[in-house]
Amino acid sequence: MYKLKVSLLLLLFSVPVIGGDTVPDRKKLDLSGLSIGFGYVTRSFNNMKVVTGSYSRRFNSPLLTGEAITVLPRSGALEGLLDRSYDNGFVGKDATGSIGEVTWYWGYEDSSQIEGDSILFKDSSARSVDHQYSSFSDESSSMDSVWGSGPLLTFAYNFSQSDKFNYSAALNFSYVNFNNTWKFSNFSANRQTDISQSIVEDTYNLLGTIPPEAPHAGAFAEPGSLIEAIPSERSLSTQDYSSQLFEFNNKIFKEFDFSLFTISPAVTTSFTIEDLIFDLGIGPSVNLIDWETNFSESLIELDDQGVSKEIAQWDDLSSGSSVVLGAFLQASASFNMNNSWTINVFARMDWADDFSANVGRSKMNFNLSGASAGFSTAYKF
Repeated sequence: MYKLKVSLLLLLFSVPVIGGDTVPDRKKLDLSGLSIGFGYVTRSFNNMKVVTGSYSRRFNSPLLTGEAITVLPRSGALEGLLDRSYDNGFVGKDATGSIGEVTWYWGYEDSSQIEGDSILFKDSSARSVDHQYSSFSDESSSMDSVWGSGPLLTFAYNFSQSDKFNYSAALNFSYVNFNNTWKFSNFSANRQTDISQSIVEDTYNLLGTIPPEAPHAGAFAEPGSLIEAIPSERSLSTQDYSSQLFEFNNKIFKEFDFSLFTISPAVTTSFTIEDLIFDLGIGPSVNLIDWETNFSESLIELDDQGVSKEIAQWDDLSSGSSVVLGAFLQASASFNMNNSWTINVFARMDWADDFSANVGRSKMNFNLSGASAGFSTAYKF
């Protein structure tokens, strides 16, 4: 009985001690293992191919090729009763309709036009405009690699705290942008415009009439001196009036603005040598693309006097956005400046599908796969 009482007393005294050990204090939020970094990244985009045609090549306008023009003589055809105008007079149908193919409705300017029993008239109003046109055009093609750059933000959590090897998960955000412009010409043409002048000389029989003193202009409804209403003879001659040379060239301006926002979750393994840390990470990537491009072309004429002018203009604008999935592999080296801060340099390789865009007479294609490099600093909790 005495031994039972002693055992109960010992048990009662021991309860507060045991109970005190099993009621823990409230702990603060533990962020150990978490790090946040920010930095700068530069990324390459390989095999950018730009193929550009031109609107000028298909521009079928008299402004470029010229317009064939024929101006008929005011003196009309040789046959028939007509109202004919000349440089130095006129012959027309009178109020009778020129019965008998004679007319009093005529006029002349100078007495030198009289030759015996005939009178001569000259008409130099006829013109003929012809063009000799040739052109050359080609699609412009270029292949290049470009670089984009921008800020970087990284969140990482270290799952282990061993002296040598560590494993962590990371979530990287990067934004890169580049803007390219191109200026070139891929169309040229030449045109020679020849203008010839046709000169008509018509001879009319005076029919024994003594013409009034020059200058003379008969009236339509008032009878007067009669002459033939139809030329008795016609001579034609042609002479070059003028010739002009024109040169044409196009000017193309193309601008392309490209932005890429990449989200990259990663699994990383690290190897530590004192204050140096070497990381190797791999993971998928989500690439959010936003782009805008414009195409402007003008066609310029230059004449043989050195005067230039724009005869045509074309402008196009295109933009878009898309999501492209990919994958990446990244290697980096870090240095612990103290227990909280590290500096980091890295190299990375991304794999993703190609990107293409069209605007105006231009097509563009390049590879989203490419290498990148950068640096960052991180704070460790």
